[in-house]
Amino acid sequence: MSSGEIFVGAMSEPMSESRVRVLLRISAKLKATLTELAEREHRSLNKQIEFLLDRCVREGKTSETDESERESSARGKRK
Repeated sequence: MSSGEIFVGAMSEPMSESRVRVLLRISAKLKATLTELAEREHRSLNKQIEFLLDRCVREGKTSETDESERESSARGKRK
């Protein structure tokens, strides 16, 4: 595995949560930045990437919900 390849997903997680392995290719610079961030937040690199991806997805879902609510509200005002 080269310095820009990272496996995301641990194999030793509890059986209650299904986990998969993902090969992620990123630049060495991004990996270094993520590693520094993970160290500051006392997480492994894997957990840091998973944390950031999870937060991004949750925020994206919230943004979609907020956007659809604004659109519904705007349609209601036009009637």
